[in-house]
Amino acid sequence: MAAEVKVLYFGAAQEAAGRAEEEFRAGDTASLRSQIVSKYPAMARIPFRMALNKTIVKEDSGLKENDIIAILPPFQGG
Repeated sequence: MAAEVKVLYFGAAQEAAGRAEEEFRAGDTASLRSQIVSKYPAMARIPFRMALNKTIVKEDSGLKENDIIAILPPFQGG
């Protein structure tokens, strides 16, 4: 079942999306990733990771109402 989740964009992902955050409805992180890339095709060129409620997701995870997903592209800097 799809849940309403908040997506936070950082770095290059924020630039590609043109916003810092938005809401999506998704049942799991795989379908959420698909929706994000479909809505923002530039995201397909960014090898981003996802964090679910401040924990990096290593494989597909189910989503619950009000979960927070952070979209984390590779970071540069020193």
